[in-house]
Amino acid sequence: MTSILKTLSVALSLAVALPVAADPYCAALGDADQLPKKYQKKGPFYIDATSGWIVGRDQLKSDFAVTAETSALWRDIREAFAERGAQLVVLAAPPRPLFAPEHMALPATYDRLKQQQDFSDYIAALNAAGIATPDLSGFHSMVDEYYFARDTHWTPMGAFHSVVHLKRAMGEQTNRGAGDDIEAEGTYTEKGSLSAVVEATCGARPVAETVPAATYVQQGGAAALLGDDMSQDKIALVGTSFSDRYQRDAYQVADALSFVMDRPVDNYAVTGGGLTGALEAFLNTESLATAEYKTVVWEVPYTSPLTQVDGLRQVLGNLHRPVGAAMETRTLTLDDTWTTVDHEFSLSEVSVIEVETPGVDTGKLVIELIDRDGTKIRNRLTKSDRIDSASRSPNWTMATDHMPIKDIARIKVRLTGVKSQSTATIKFFYDQTS
Repeated sequence: MTSILKTLSVALSLAVALPVAADPYCAALGDADQLPKKYQKKGPFYIDATSGWIVGRDQLKSDFAVTAETSALWRDIREAFAERGAQLVVLAAPPRPLFAPEHMALPATYDRLKQQQDFSDYIAALNAAGIATPDLSGFHSMVDEYYFARDTHWTPMGAFHSVVHLKRAMGEQTNRGAGDDIEAEGTYTEKGSLSAVVEATCGARPVAETVPAATYVQQGGAAALLGDDMSQDKIALVGTSFSDRYQRDAYQVADALSFVMDRPVDNYAVTGGGLTGALEAFLNTESLATAEYKTVVWEVPYTSPLTQVDGLRQVLGNLHRPVGAAMETRTLTLDDTWTTVDHEFSLSEVSVIEVETPGVDTGKLVIELIDRDGTKIRNRLTKSDRIDSASRSPNWTMATDHMPIKDIARIKVRLTGVKSQSTATIKFFYDQTS
């Protein structure tokens, strides 16, 4: 960090007043039953009175366990991007509780060292699968700079440092982003999602946080201003609210990527899109088919890691959906109850299963495969209503690769939340190589 950035950070930390609270905001935050209904699943909330830090119980949980099935799906997804001329890399935000002040009182059941080790093992496994991913948990010493105290997202400078380490994980050298060529001449003020919890529970909202922010435009880092001097190997950024806060790139992730990578960046991130929403919408644009993007950066939060097999199957299904391949179809009616389809087939032959639901392109569709011995595997496919309608599809697609069962006797399908029956078509795409 530059001396200018350090000076500005200290000045800002002194300028931002901590909320006036006895112990510390109000006692109700520490009791999930006293929280407003919309926050009860996230609470109780743990508070550090000195710094104003807030951590929800939901942030203390993590599922970073990697199985052989997960790693195999990662490799298949990476290879599918490579076949289209694009390198897939991952920018995984680290668990926020790791960045809380060391003296902050968190529950005895929370093991900070174990969470960090689990996250690091998860990142190592992604790299072992050939997907370049930086381990950002090492930034935990940046308590006042990487994450906000009263919001769940990284700061603009936290995003910048993450992008620098992404390029290093990719094995690329850079003349930008080493730390001595970036100046936080600007500031950013965050009102804070966790401050909203305090206001709803305690009746008064804490003051907003003001933090340093880089001035990429003045330094020539914005893609739009670099013109012909920038390589035309474009980058696609897909992700969540970390890259699309308030439906805009509030934390300058795309600008940081453009500055550090020295290439134009198009931001496809979607707030509330979940793990798969933005990436599926991006794939629906068919931009990969035109070889327009040489790098795809998949930004994923710590609360939705890439260990969620259902989401990986949904992404791989979109990538592997064979055009013009042999297939079988069945017509069925779907609603919020189970519909059974008797259809025998082998997963060694069927590579993709797709359910087309005309007129329904958001919600959750559950597919349950049952083999001849009665063993069941349930897959939940999700489509967010936050995705622009033009980028949605009524096709719910799932890859069958690496499932621990083989010979299927029947399928059960359920379209959750839909009360009236809807006519649908289930399609079985056969592996063209089998």
